[in-house]
Order: sequence, then C-alpha cells, then structure tokens
Amino acid sequence: MRQLLLGMEEAGLSLSSQRPGRLTPTAGNALRGSLTEVIVSEGGAIQPMHLLPMLAQCNAHKRWLMWLSPHRPMNKSWLESMGLQHSPVIHLDLCNDTQLALCSKVLAAGNSHMIVEWQGELSSRERQVIRQQADQSGSHLVLIQRRP
Repeated sequence: MRQLLLGMEEAGLSLSSQRPGRLTPTAGNALRGSLTEVIVSEGGAIQPMHLLPMLAQCNAHKRWLMWLSPHRPMNKSWLESMGLQHSPVIHLDLCNDTQLALCSKVLAAGNSHMIVEWQGELSSRERQVIRQQADQSGSHLVLIQRRP
C-alpha cells in the first residue's frame, strides 16, 4: 500500500508511467471504462473503503487501484482484512480545487481503476468529462458523493 499527498504542480511524480501488462486499445480489443455513482451518508454502514474489493474484481488487466479522498488514510491491516494485501492500492489526498484536474490526469494515464470521494457538487459538464475520460481510458471509476 502506498499513500501519497500529491499536488498538481508537484514535479517529478508522474501517474502516466506504463506498467507491464497494460493493455492499449486497438481495433480488435477496444477497452471501455465506466462511471458508477454512489451516494453514501456520513453514518452509514457502507463507506467508500468498502468499495475497493468490488473495484478489485474489475482488475483483470492488473491496474492500480486508486482511492482519491480527503484525509481518509488506509492502513495495511485493513487492506489485509479485505483480501487486498497483494493488490496495488494507492491513496491520494483530494481537495476541492484540484479534484477534476487530478481525476483527469489519473484517467489519462489509463493504468488504474479509481474510487473518488467527490467534494461539493458535481456539475453536468464535470460528470460528462469524467465519464468520457473513463470510457476512453478503459478505467472503471466509482464516484462517491456524501449526503447528510
């Protein structure tokens, strides 16, 4: 497990490196991604971290599992209890001002599936941009919004 605090202007750290086994779309094997939206309540039994094992099931192409959230760290024992001890999981701290740009950068890399705890309201334009990028990159993205 890796946990990173990543600013959009931070030099030297790229999310676009290709990993061995990464599939690229061709005429015969066009990869298609998806956008799934989930609404969770603060005190609800299901929380965003519980969705990581579900996302891991989509991981036939051995992509990174990215979790973008504000200040919600993971720990190794939790990953082990969910059966994800051998999965490449990265947590990135997310903030409202850069969340669309960070999502776009990760999706453009095309080497991960993502859970994003979206901060604030999601506009129709932002939703469309994210949906198109997920589809084009072959990434599965679960977008979570919290409601009181």
